[in-house]
Amino acid sequence: MKVKINGQEYEFDNGLTVLEACRKIGIKIPTFCYHELLEPRAVCRLCVVEVDGKLRTSCSTKLKEGMNIVTNSEKVFDARRTNLQLLIADHKQECLSCNKSTDCKLFEYANEYEIEEIPFEILSNENPTEKQDVDDSSYAFIRDLSKCIKCGKCVQVCSELQTVNALTYAGRGRSVRPSTAYEVPINQTECVFCGQCVINCPTCALEEKSETDEVVSILNDKDYIVAAQIAPSVRVSIGEEFGLPAGEISTGKLITALRMLGFDYVFDTQFGADLTIVEEANELIKRLEGNGKLPMFTSCCPAWVKFVEEFYPEHIENLSSCKSPQQMFGAVFKTYFAKKIGKHPEQLKLVSIMPCIAKKEEARRYEFIEDVDFVLTTRELARLLKSYGIDFAKLKEGSFDSPLGESSGAGTIFGLTGGVCQAALRTVNHLLTNQEKLEFEFSNVSEDGFLREGSVEINGRTIRFAVVQTLGKARKIFDNLDKYDFIEVMACPGGCVGGGGQPIPTNMEIVQKRIKALRKNDEMKSVRLSHLNPSINKLYEEFLEKPLSEKAHKLLHTTYLNRKNNRLSKDFGI
Repeated sequence: MKVKINGQEYEFDNGLTVLEACRKIGIKIPTFCYHELLEPRAVCRLCVVEVDGKLRTSCSTKLKEGMNIVTNSEKVFDARRTNLQLLIADHKQECLSCNKSTDCKLFEYANEYEIEEIPFEILSNENPTEKQDVDDSSYAFIRDLSKCIKCGKCVQVCSELQTVNALTYAGRGRSVRPSTAYEVPINQTECVFCGQCVINCPTCALEEKSETDEVVSILNDKDYIVAAQIAPSVRVSIGEEFGLPAGEISTGKLITALRMLGFDYVFDTQFGADLTIVEEANELIKRLEGNGKLPMFTSCCPAWVKFVEEFYPEHIENLSSCKSPQQMFGAVFKTYFAKKIGKHPEQLKLVSIMPCIAKKEEARRYEFIEDVDFVLTTRELARLLKSYGIDFAKLKEGSFDSPLGESSGAGTIFGLTGGVCQAALRTVNHLLTNQEKLEFEFSNVSEDGFLREGSVEINGRTIRFAVVQTLGKARKIFDNLDKYDFIEVMACPGGCVGGGGQPIPTNMEIVQKRIKALRKNDEMKSVRLSHLNPSINKLYEEFLEKPLSEKAHKLLHTTYLNRKNNRLSKDFGI
């Protein structure tokens, strides 16, 4: 259909909204409540444009033939400016002067629209009895309602995208605000700490709980040997915080940056991913032979694991007993590596650089408490590097330390949706047939691509698999579990590349660029099957003996909790 935008004629496909059409031709329209994967709610009204002379919210207005759209008129500008002033009036006034965090879109827009004062009564201080407490009960993130503009995006993401419903609304009228049921602390809810509410909050009312001060402290303490492990997806996202293109592979620069911070060793979580695949693939083969429950669920996403514990505890046995790559790496670092360098585990500290705030909670689970000491998100690390004055874009390429820095292409693709499933099937196929097969096709893909199904025949046995993105979509598989033998679930859109600790903004266009970069990284690897990683084989020869051995089970495997209706186990740390 043909429409006019700012006097120019354009042709678009049917079904687009005005906002989507404008973005396609490079016109930026400010938004707070809009989420590209969810139905528009049009509550913030910041995205108004003129449509045939009348103000309309662009996120909820569909294109029509012959429509005349104006995005830059004085009428539009004044309306947006007034809406911003109203939002700021019910918000901490620091957004008019604070330059602490560029992740706050309210601060960004206040500067963009040159708002220096509020001509309205300041609402946030009007009712001193209104509950504005800061909730820092979880290890993962902090909720500060005094920064909330009540756009409702966090509630919508939690209820519609993830179907967890840990967040809801409390109060009435002007006092309404996002909260939890009965306003209990977040760690006493069903929250799985996926972080999608955090990465989608436009005002930093939700932020990851920072551990940078603790990390700086141990880096300056000469009594410890401090190592970092870098998750696969961080290397294709960290550069965005320093002006590099989305999806640029920055592994070497990242290694150099961490050494400049004072880390004694820099390792690769992909080593832990390869180890996970060796254990997980052998576990899947064992289950396929009748020794275990099918289908087997992957267990590398802690938000997904807690989702099963909270909502489907009857299927806990379907979860692979394998720890995640982060935790496997920590267990090996504190034992095998400590022994190799002649140190006691107490002398070693491990910092994980992760795209995910759920990894903070995972590291505090009672069964994992000694594996990983601190977790920094991609955003936290970027802020730390900036505070040290490190010009990331100009850094030289560094190299990982051995032996925990060597990995395969299969380890790389752990950072994207479908990567764990693909990596595991590569090893299962090779172990059973001694033939290399790197790609496994999907025969059925949902309309949005968030649920994909396929099958592969190995030695006369058909292995049926599914790959799922987001927890809302994951619910759909529980009605048809008999259809599958192996299921991968990632809580975040796109997998870890779209994790709650990644740079802001993280939209699906950026996610796809990161996915493409990880696939390219996989293709560049000389070894693309986890069990062919020489350092992994050496680990088994020198320490673990063989996959699924008694020692491997003790260090690399775990059990899970039934958290349903059990308030005592809501916190990962209990």
